[in-house]
Amino acid sequence: MTRRFALTALCVCLTAHPAPGQVRKSDDFCRDNSGVDMVDTSAIVTPAFLDRMREVGVKTIARYYDYEAETIVGKRLRAEELPLIASYGMSLVVVFQHNNNKAETFNDWANRGPADAREALKLAAAFSQPANGAIYFGVDGDFVGNGAIFHTDDVIGYFNEVNRVFDAAGVSFPVGVYGSGETCMTLIAEGLAGFCWLSHSHGFAGTREVLAEGLFDIEQYLHGTCGGREVDFNKVREGVTAFGQWVPG
Repeated sequence: MTRRFALTALCVCLTAHPAPGQVRKSDDFCRDNSGVDMVDTSAIVTPAFLDRMREVGVKTIARYYDYEAETIVGKRLRAEELPLIASYGMSLVVVFQHNNNKAETFNDWANRGPADAREALKLAAAFSQPANGAIYFGVDGDFVGNGAIFHTDDVIGYFNEVNRVFDAAGVSFPVGVYGSGETCMTLIAEGLAGFCWLSHSHGFAGTREVLAEGLFDIEQYLHGTCGGREVDFNKVREGVTAFGQWVPG
């Protein structure tokens, strides 16, 4: 089965951004109607937190798919969060991450790719995720580029396996990638991802260039504190309306 991939990340669209090298901090946006669109959090959402996010102007909550042995307590999305998020009129974005900040995860792509894909599909089924809701997979390190220090082939192998498992299961969830500019562009060029969520690490390969050219869907800001917890605020690129978000329930 051929899954639907977004075209937004492939469009060359120059947009207003900070000067090259300028990194925005999430702390700067912990204020009413601050202009951010999305927040990602590794803690279970609560009414108090969502009240504050609504004041900030957040419309989408990003949460994690992970194994039951989650890497951070509370990181894995819980069923009780879905109706709560929906009650605030907010949408949801999910990203699978389990030690995806370690090169060893991708070095073991032949095992981790299929295993992560199957766990993501199990959770998507449990939460009745709609077919147009993307599942992002994290590449939370400077792992893709040219040279011996990079793990480009391993990352491609991992995403090949994710796509293979999705195809074999007959599902149409779009695959997204969270990572560097070079990671996004490599996987999109390979036809292995359709959404690009840029990590806040502007020093990673290709990120400044992708930001300058508008070749992304979501831009993450440096982590900060808001609503009584650590958060990362995010901005959806101007003109992008669909980035794999879905409404629970």
